[in-house]
Amino acid sequence: VGAAAAPPSGVATAARLARDVLDVAVRTGKPGLHQLTDVLLEYQLSRPSAALEPLAAIVRPLSEELVQTLEVYLRRGARRPAATELHVHPNTVDYRLRRVAELTGLDPTRIEHVTLLAAALVARSAADQRKDRH
Repeated sequence: VGAAAAPPSGVATAARLARDVLDVAVRTGKPGLHQLTDVLLEYQLSRPSAALEPLAAIVRPLSEELVQTLEVYLRRGARRPAATELHVHPNTVDYRLRRVAELTGLDPTRIEHVTLLAAALVARSAADQRKDRH
């Protein structure tokens, strides 16, 4: 659920913002009730800009399987919980993360690369949604 508070004169604007917040929360796998402050980074990264497509391009070489593994790994924060959620052996997660690093040049196990990879996933989702609308 997306929510935004507003005075009576701002209800239409707040409704659009709440819909956008909901859209971002759904695309980033965040269930529950959300306000803009809950998805600030994801919201900003999904807005139109010159950086959106180049950011999304970072993860374009990845197969859907690798994207899913990367998303779960980043959300769960470790290989064993990711393996459990994906119903695969932890070594499979390790292999897939190595493939992500080979294909993107960014290693999801290195903290300095995590933010850029997470941002690229959000941008990919936003860019794909924009393409679907047109």
